[in-house]
Amino acid sequence: MNMIVRTLAGLILALFLPVTANAADDPFLGTWRLNKARSIIATDPGVKSKEFVFAPSADGVLITETLELLAEPGKKHVSQIPYTYGKSTPQAGPGLDALLVVKADSHTAFWTAQAKGQVVSQLQVNLSSDGKQMTFRYLWSAADPAGKASNDRYVYDKQ
Repeated sequence: MNMIVRTLAGLILALFLPVTANAADDPFLGTWRLNKARSIIATDPGVKSKEFVFAPSADGVLITETLELLAEPGKKHVSQIPYTYGKSTPQAGPGLDALLVVKADSHTAFWTAQAKGQVVSQLQVNLSSDGKQMTFRYLWSAADPAGKASNDRYVYDKQ
């Protein structure tokens, strides 16, 4: 009986250890704060502060976004964005119902937002070689009728 319990515990550990090890090695994980001085935001919606916390979850990664707007001092908007690399993940947020995040390499990921089966925007997310800065850049957005890429760059510093 004791041998069976140890064997089962070993199998469970063997199954979950690679997920934990991969999550620990993911340089995107951590707390990231918007650096407005280094960002290029053409149509700034009045963001006072913005922070992302990328944390491992049972199914992949869970991002908690905290946003404070200049027009609403002291009021913070918090949302959560779950995703699994390489899998279209359902979303509850306004304007999108699924998010596909694909890693091109250890420091580059592409995010594709979808609504009703249609792509509504694509972003490229890059980490600096030292892993201390993350940059979001729109490649395409349905908000632009011509489908042109935006020059906006959102730069975040790792905390």
